[in-house]
Amino acid sequence: MNKFTKALDTAQEKIERAEAKALLAAANATGRLMNTKVGKAMLVVPSAITACTITASAEDATAQGMIDGIMGILGPGVIGLGTLVAIVGGIQTGVGFKDDNADGKTRGFQTLIGGAIIAAVGALVPSTISLGG
Repeated sequence: MNKFTKALDTAQEKIERAEAKALLAAANATGRLMNTKVGKAMLVVPSAITACTITASAEDATAQGMIDGIMGILGPGVIGLGTLVAIVGGIQTGVGFKDDNADGKTRGFQTLIGGAIIAAVGALVPSTISLGG
């Protein structure tokens, strides 16, 4: 039984080495291919086409359904971006107060308000867009 487990372990190690060599060869070939214009097109275009496909059910085949789907994806991202900008503005405002810099305070507060507006738009717009239907 001991010889059998040793043989299995040896076979598994050989398979793992072969897999690693194949993966490395594929990565190298992809790298060489990406250095040419044709290679970039061969690798990027199919990926871009795949990423652009939209699956829609029969009930969401209307323009309003597509807009709702797009806004459902973009809405949380816009809210997150606005929140991030507001946080950066708050930090800038704090640094402006620390350095007693009037220009830094003003810019920080403007950035803070701008981030709040971006987040509010991200929260309000998805629920208000309608094509009149």
